[in-house]
Amino acid sequence: MKETIRNKISEAGLITVNLLDYMPVEKAVGIDLKNWLIDGLVIKELDFKKKLDELGLSGFENKNVYIYCSKDVIIPVWAFLLLQTKINNVANYVFFGNKEALNLILFEKNLNKTLSISSLKKKRVFIKGCGDPSLPLGAFSIVCHKLIPVVKSLFYGEACSNVPLIKNM
Repeated sequence: MKETIRNKISEAGLITVNLLDYMPVEKAVGIDLKNWLIDGLVIKELDFKKKLDELGLSGFENKNVYIYCSKDVIIPVWAFLLLQTKINNVANYVFFGNKEALNLILFEKNLNKTLSISSLKKKRVFIKGCGDPSLPLGAFSIVCHKLIPVVKSLFYGEACSNVPLIKNM
């Protein structure tokens, strides 16, 4: 008599939330305002607007754009805003900051849009995303913040190898 193999993990009602499923898939493009500085020190409004007029938009179409400055100088807020108004109609999303911060914002937007937190109420949930360097550390914090108040228990890793994080009664 042949014994049927049982999948005890699926029978236990464990749910895995793979953080990579919520990372943005669109390409991100950065604009470094260091290249817009006069003598590497300041932004002058007339020169900035001239360079802005010459800026082609094709490189920003359907992309997530982050605007930053890699040089330690003070950039006026209007410079960021003028750039955003120029590319806003062709880009998917425009953010003032670095690529990792942009990815965290887009991660949270995707998570809010596609993960039903209420469906995880009183469930045993695993946060999966270990070992992938493209996943920002902050993504774990965002998902924990949303899950801790609602789940029965929360684990990091997979069912075969995990670290228990919380157990709610």
